[in-house]
Amino acid sequence: MQSITGSPVKTKARIAFMGGMWFLIKMSKSWTMQSELSYIEKGTGGRYDSYHPKTGDYFLSLSYLEVPILFQYNKKNVYVEFGPGLAVLLNSGEYSVGGVLPYQTVLYPFSKKDFFFNLGTGYVFNEKWRVGLRLTHSLLPVRKQVPGTSHSSYNRGIVIAVSRQINLKASRTKQSQDIK
Repeated sequence: MQSITGSPVKTKARIAFMGGMWFLIKMSKSWTMQSELSYIEKGTGGRYDSYHPKTGDYFLSLSYLEVPILFQYNKKNVYVEFGPGLAVLLNSGEYSVGGVLPYQTVLYPFSKKDFFFNLGTGYVFNEKWRVGLRLTHSLLPVRKQVPGTSHSSYNRGIVIAVSRQINLKASRTKQSQDIK
């Protein structure tokens, strides 16, 4: 669920898609580092093509390619994670149904990059499946202050993720055992 601060119109959180891959490096018995490459949709409001949007509804759609680096503390089946991330804006769209945007979007473009911080927790069911909850927030503005607002715009979100892990090292070992 994503939102953006600093909007001059009333907005609601947007439920959006996230998908990607990650790898995990064990640093010690309790600490791991996880790096990800994700495609994620951000913004605010529903989808522009939603059924029967109301006049004046505002929709903001931002698509990013993200690379967060997360440090995880593991205790039994639970982990806590934190770390920074960088993102590149792939595309953006801003829409207002039946109304005009209260400012010229050309004068207030979105930054092509985002620098953000993550904080989360999760539960590991077994070697393959895990579920996590993560809060993410931009550290730098993604858009300068637009008229009618008190501050610049920042991305923020709550991510609930279900992950399936593929252990490549174990797969290679099993393949070599199968060959023998």
